Amino acid sequence: GDNVAERDFLRTEGDPGASGYTIKEAVALTRSTIPGQRALALHLLASVLDKALRNIYLNPIGSTLADKDNVDSTVDWEAVWAFALGPEPELILSLRMSLDDNHNSVVLATAKVIQCVLSCDINQSFFDLLEKTAIDMRCTYTAPIFRSKPEIDVGFLHGGFWKYSAKPSNVLLYGDNILEDETEGKHTIQDDIVVAGQDFAAGLVRMGILPRIRYLLEIEPTAPLEECLISVLVAIARHSPMGVNAIMKCQRLVQTVVHRFTANSNMDVYLSKIKSVCLLKVLAQSDRENCAEFVENGIFQAMTWQLYKNAYSLEQWLKLGRENCKLSSALMVEQLRFWKVCIQYGYCVSYFSNILPALYLWLNPPTIRKLVENNVLGEFASISVEAYLILESLARTLPNFYSHKILSDGIAEGADDNAETWSWGHAGPMVDLALKWISFKSRLIDSQDEIIGISIFHDKSSSPLLWVYSAVMHMLSRVLEKVIPEDAMGLQDDGHVPWLPDFVPKVGLEIIRNGFLSFTRVNTAEYGTNLAAGSFFIEQLCSLRKQSAFETSFASLCCLHGFFQVFIYINNLIQLAKTVVCNPSQACSLSQEENILSKGILVESLFELRCVFDIFSKLVASEWHLVQSVEIFGRGGPAPGVGLGWGASGGGFWSKSVLLAQADAWLLSQLLDIFQTVSIEVLSLDDERTFTREIILSALGLCLISGPRDKVIVEKALDVMLQVPVLKYLDLCIQHFIQGNGRIKLYGWEYKEDDYMLFSEILASHFRNRWLSNKNKLKASSVDRTSRSNASLETIPEDLDTSMMSRDHNCTSLMMEWAHQRLPFPVHWFLSPISTLCDSKHAGLGRVSDIQNIVQDPGDIVEVSKAGMFFLLGLEALSTFLSADVVSPIRSVPVIWKLHSLSIILLIGMAVLEDEKTRDVYESLQELYGQLLDEIRSKGRSQTISNMSTSLTPETENKINVEFLRFQSEIHESYSTFIDTLVEQYAAVSFGDLTYGRQVAIYLHRCVEAPVRLAAWNALSNSHVLELLPPLQKCLGEAEGYLEPVEENEAILEAYVKSWVSGALDKAATRGSVAFTLVLHHLSSFVFISHKSDKPLLRNKLVKSLLRDYARKKQHEGMMLQFIEYTKPSSVTKAEKEEGLIMESSNVEGRLERLKEACEGNPSLLTLVDKLKSSCLKQ
Repeated sequence: GDNVAERDFLRTEGDPGASGYTIKEAVALTRSTIPGQRALALHLLASVLDKALRNIYLNPIGSTLADKDNVDSTVDWEAVWAFALGPEPELILSLRMSLDDNHNSVVLATAKVIQCVLSCDINQSFFDLLEKTAIDMRCTYTAPIFRSKPEIDVGFLHGGFWKYSAKPSNVLLYGDNILEDETEGKHTIQDDIVVAGQDFAAGLVRMGILPRIRYLLEIEPTAPLEECLISVLVAIARHSPMGVNAIMKCQRLVQTVVHRFTANSNMDVYLSKIKSVCLLKVLAQSDRENCAEFVENGIFQAMTWQLYKNAYSLEQWLKLGRENCKLSSALMVEQLRFWKVCIQYGYCVSYFSNILPALYLWLNPPTIRKLVENNVLGEFASISVEAYLILESLARTLPNFYSHKILSDGIAEGADDNAETWSWGHAGPMVDLALKWISFKSRLIDSQDEIIGISIFHDKSSSPLLWVYSAVMHMLSRVLEKVIPEDAMGLQDDGHVPWLPDFVPKVGLEIIRNGFLSFTRVNTAEYGTNLAAGSFFIEQLCSLRKQSAFETSFASLCCLHGFFQVFIYINNLIQLAKTVVCNPSQACSLSQEENILSKGILVESLFELRCVFDIFSKLVASEWHLVQSVEIFGRGGPAPGVGLGWGASGGGFWSKSVLLAQADAWLLSQLLDIFQTVSIEVLSLDDERTFTREIILSALGLCLISGPRDKVIVEKALDVMLQVPVLKYLDLCIQHFIQGNGRIKLYGWEYKEDDYMLFSEILASHFRNRWLSNKNKLKASSVDRTSRSNASLETIPEDLDTSMMSRDHNCTSLMMEWAHQRLPFPVHWFLSPISTLCDSKHAGLGRVSDIQNIVQDPGDIVEVSKAGMFFLLGLEALSTFLSADVVSPIRSVPVIWKLHSLSIILLIGMAVLEDEKTRDVYESLQELYGQLLDEIRSKGRSQTISNMSTSLTPETENKINVEFLRFQSEIHESYSTFIDTLVEQYAAVSFGDLTYGRQVAIYLHRCVEAPVRLAAWNALSNSHVLELLPPLQKCLGEAEGYLEPVEENEAILEAYVKSWVSGALDKAATRGSVAFTLVLHHLSSFVFISHKSDKPLLRNKLVKSLLRDYARKKQHEGMMLQFIEYTKPSSVTKAEKEEGLIMESSNVEGRLERLKEACEGNPSLLTLVDKLKSSCLKQ
């Protein structure tokens, strides 16, 4: 409260009627005059937020429902988190003020709350996993983001560019350096609150948390406080490039962290030292310039001096004790990771010789029993992992083995004089060390030693040695990659034959001898279920991936990735050498292992590789919906980084499940590569087609799983799907589908080889430009933001990103931004070729007002749409041959998006329909989606009926909700504007084209939500083109879908009558347009069939309008008679139609009586009814 004494009394004595403190009360208590109460309130907040965060992380992804087995389901923790963090500003303001407190206990408690809000611990565990993978899964920034709104130029397709929730230029309003009080008066507290409401971490930076942290570090803080403060700095550095810049520009902050690290030069290791190295590593990862500065200024050497100390023996290391081993291991891991970052930028490669002696212990296979007995196996293995990942990074800098420099004078130099390179003289001995681990596998995993066996396979929480094997294999694969000639084909053609270094066949033979693959036919059904000693290692790893706890699954998956990468390079190198220098006389003298190596590891293990492919294709098929579900949110929206933004359920894109799914995608992509290079001659034609179908479905799944760090996976998936043989297979599916579907006409033409090649080229270009391009700054701002005297917050424009962070970081940073790119794809991404109305390179940058320019100049859109319609029909045809239990991304796209995409492309006019082939494909898609619409409608109706406990009355039946085509609710809120434009085009260019008319008429379907139906009717009526619509029998889907249930929406019924009265229906009546049929059916049914007590005022109003119109326009008498005598088409038998029988006179008289009732005694209207009665009798 405002009264300090009253507030403190309440907090001291407590509220007798309350069971505890609310979050608001705890925040208020942080402003108490008593330090102990302030600290208590902050501890309470930290406890609540930490519990909320961890329970949110255990929730199912994309759901607000708690998993009752793991989560306290009695509390809505997402609501707790959202309430605590915003949008009200009390928490962040209180935390920022409490950090300035003069009591150490309050400051420490505040730092712990901030540490919890920024989810430092959970995010750190996530990044630790990424660091160990060795797969090219780059770390990403954690700043909360949102999608830009879909616009008409991309057909309203979801999956727009990601944008930062808080604009970076609104966070850093400073000059070159952050100085205290420098910006005083330039921005208000209200501006701080606005930014904090968008992004908590950005709000803290804007409120000047960094100078305060530097001050606290300079005054010799306690170890717990120092650890918390540096954890917060790490979180800010991982937040975004803005966070990194803020830290680097804060005067003396980095230097203070380094000074704190080096001040105590003894060997004692504190957690703050570990996190200090981590901070410098993250800053270096973010920007190459930062890394260069750390190396040049000696900061790298100061932070890694422990690596240069005398080497340990295993016994000496174990004598340190478990706790010291744990701390020294954690510090060494972070230091090696820091060195790895420098190496990846081309720095510090020459340090290898000096640091190598200290690494020998960790590079050699250890005595496992000693490590297990001392309970330090994990600590030892973690250093070994990083040591081999260092070698993997060094191998990236190797010059090509067959480069001209090596061939000429044996000197290994890189093309870039500024980047250091590793020497092949150093690489060779390291390969020998790695080979020790391969031969060590048989003694380790096949061992009957109970202690060793338990440590490898039965500790489900962690498998540290699997991470070592992953690192070893990735290191070997990187070395082997550098042996492959840069132009292998050229070397064969010009006769220059390179030799293979001895370690290439040596690695291959060791793999074969130590039972990594079976090289025999395997039981597909049982593959991947065997963990017994003696089974082959790849099968054991597959089993661990499917059956184990998360980290074991993840480690085994990374192992598989490294192994297959080695297999690929070994296979390629041996085959290259065999092709060039094969000696047939030697074949008979080869051992079994050498024979397998000569024939090719991949070829000899195709059956087993197919089994692995089946396992991971099923895994990916079951996982892609997880990634898609993250954006189907109920509260606050998805935010990368648990705890940042609003806290996505289950961790959102940062959950372990999504990470595992994306790692599965990397492996499946690798397997697709293998099957693209190795011919499957053992498969029959039917099996080959089945396999092609599986490859297409797998590639579609890969596109839906991949995040911003997985762009290369999407590129490979597109390459697979768009190659000519796959397009031919899709064409074959189309032919079989049309032949089996009696309602789609057969084509009188066929595609040629040139068509497939053109489609492949067009679609590849479109998908890459449309979905994989980054959003760069279109123009530079002419305003110097650092010189603004009265800084105001900037908005985030949809079509122009003026962020200082919009440049491409691929060459200057090892981190990835979520912002400025579109991944992950929406489920309907493959509809983009027929939904994009602009150059694909500029997709998502237009405005609705640009639509007229798009329509007037279609450009290459027509060619893209032709290819897109073929591709779409091929995918749809493929999906019709899948069994019901197969998870298909094609089936998962709602029919509303498919119907909408067919409408979007018509905005460019008749160009698409003028080509015979394209028109036929378009009509096939129309017919297919019409059938799908009927299936959904009938299923929904039958389910609704079966779920009702009482019999359906006519009134109840009419109230069944069938409006599942919610164009305005699900596609775009201004869909009516799109309808207006579509109808304008229809009126201007179609000349009553049947195909165009069928597409427009779909918006009058009864399954379309009422606002869109009304907008479509009004647009057609106002444009006077109702008569151009096709007859009901020629519309998409069954006629009943347009007629049932009877229309009861007042606005639509009045619109029908308005069109009748205005004369807009006159020509429609004579031409048999679906428009007049709908009006007759719905008005007649509403007036004559609906229950008398149902909306009598509306019924009377409509009848009076029709009668008055009849009085004015005698030519409408025929329409009025049809209105009175109307019978639903489906209720009239064929014989009755042929005989021309009309409605029984008793029914006509009943309807005339209903008209009289509606006249409410008006004599002039009653006279008109009598006149109509006479006309009916004359007939």
